[in-house]
Amino acid sequence: MEFLEVGITLCNALEILYRERIIHKDIKPSNILINPHTKEIKLIDFSIASLLPKETQTLINPHVLEGTLAYISPEQTGRMNRGIDYRTDFYSLGVTFYELLTGKLPFQSKDPMELVHCHIAKTPPLVNEINSEIPSVLSEIVEKLMAKNAEDRYQSTLGLKYDLENCLTQLQQTGQIKNFEIGRRDVSDRFIIPDKLYGREAEIETLLQAFERVSNSPGDPPHTPLSKGGDNSTGDPPHTPLSKGGDNSTGDPPHTPLSKGR
Repeated sequence: MEFLEVGITLCNALEILYRERIIHKDIKPSNILINPHTKEIKLIDFSIASLLPKETQTLINPHVLEGTLAYISPEQTGRMNRGIDYRTDFYSLGVTFYELLTGKLPFQSKDPMELVHCHIAKTPPLVNEINSEIPSVLSEIVEKLMAKNAEDRYQSTLGLKYDLENCLTQLQQTGQIKNFEIGRRDVSDRFIIPDKLYGREAEIETLLQAFERVSNSPGDPPHTPLSKGGDNSTGDPPHTPLSKGGDNSTGDPPHTPLSKGR
């Protein structure tokens, strides 16, 4: 019950940021202050917050990324070819909820590049898989907050708050939380053009097939932007569907969106 009360209060704080068009960009437990007597909650450390409704994150070394690497969203890593908006805070909030409910972070590594890769490409174990006492609907809420694509996360703090309040009401009235459809009241009041490309599946497939024909041609790989060579032992994620490799051991981006090597 305490977790739900804290979560609902955090939603109220995020709603204020949302109305003021502020992106915090560093939500984590150490930046959340809770008064043990009044249960009042305050968010602190706005040193890297943005007043822009949306900003573009550039590709930089993971050691100097804005935010805390264990909590940042995929787009905040600068390796997603998409801008950052208020929904990046929802991902960080999801990681915070995950840690509060399980006692551990969803991704644990001392290697910065591995953490970046995990945020972009790996799915953590569900919360109720780690702790079976946690209701599955709470696990679904955390999973939705931590969706890789911003369009798949909650689109409003009010939608998230409604689901958490539903859980709290059930717990207070019946002592248990039954499953229900989450996100029913989750409606954004902002017009946001998705970064995802819609209605171009055939064209994308044609480009990918052409790319594969060139990159898999026999003999020495051509020394062109489509060349295949290189070592991708670090497993760094591609920037686009056509960027599939390259020696990225230094963390440097490929020279072109189509490059497979150096």
